[in-house]
Amino acid sequence: MTPTVPSVSVCVPTYNYARFLPDCIESVIWQTFSNWELVITDDCSDDGTAELVERYAALDSRIRYTLNERRLGMHGNLQRAVESGIGRYRKILCADDWIAPRCLEVLFKLMEENPNVVLATCAEIHTDEGGRPLRQQFFFGKQLSIISGSAMLDRMVTGEGFGGNSSFFVRASAFQQTGGFDLSLLYAGDWDLGARLCRIGDYLHTDEPLFYGRTQPESSSSVNPKKLWDVIDSFVIPEKIFRPRKFMNLEWRRYYENLMLTTARCLVNIPVRYLRGDREYARNLAKIVRQHGNLPLGLLYLPVQVLKRAYNYVICIPSWGSSLPPEPGMGPPMRGGERIAVRNEPSGQDKNRMTKSTEF
Repeated sequence: MTPTVPSVSVCVPTYNYARFLPDCIESVIWQTFSNWELVITDDCSDDGTAELVERYAALDSRIRYTLNERRLGMHGNLQRAVESGIGRYRKILCADDWIAPRCLEVLFKLMEENPNVVLATCAEIHTDEGGRPLRQQFFFGKQLSIISGSAMLDRMVTGEGFGGNSSFFVRASAFQQTGGFDLSLLYAGDWDLGARLCRIGDYLHTDEPLFYGRTQPESSSSVNPKKLWDVIDSFVIPEKIFRPRKFMNLEWRRYYENLMLTTARCLVNIPVRYLRGDREYARNLAKIVRQHGNLPLGLLYLPVQVLKRAYNYVICIPSWGSSLPPEPGMGPPMRGGERIAVRNEPSGQDKNRMTKSTEF
């Protein structure tokens, strides 16, 4: 019998996240959509990740585990995970995050109905390290938004992104066409990939919260901003995305508008950080502005940025939809520390029987 080719490859890069992987893996196993494979690429972990994942893989043939021969780093391991999938779609999922039961079903259906879309994202349930939901976020204000790639690039000019890696549901052919992640970037590879995908197709977002983003001290989103890698990338990525630039053409206007806005934001943040006592951060931020920013353009827009910041933080009540409290029932996929084991059904059955166990 010819094996079924999965429609969706869930791609999980990991490094020393064995303590979080059960939530991640089991959230995939509990999906209402069954035609998936789970590809886990391990960047040379030494915390028992291999033994943990191999036990899951022994119980469900849809789970594949690969141990890298050498450390590839964050973006290199992401690239290998996505390239290792064979599905028509690639769902990126960080090892410390997990997905809601309807995630693959909803995003697969939306992508099938919209063949011009190359990237889909969803709202997020943001949690603390223990998995307790804190808020829902990343809303566009309506249930479904389909936005042209060009319009998303215009949104990028003002600093708006495409969600994070764990929100990405990508058409595999489009990922291959772009070449995937830029391994030279320090931090915001997802922002860069989203922009390059929007060069070749459209973007889709649903306000249904379908993934859980965990805040914990060792995540890239927690550690890297202290090194200002995200700030450096906010200058570097538009410089390479908005090309070819000729005087006053669309890419020229996009680039210089973004450069002006980004520089002005940094100029506002420098004294704010300094007055808050984070003087090293302020000095490093000033250094980045000197190296990558455009001071005349930033100063030109600075009064507007100051007024906007004052309005947002002093006068304006945040608009509905930017952040919402969690709803009852949101939380980790397992309760009380119980883990699940997966046993294959007899030959001819499509689904697996899921039974509770304390094995893991």
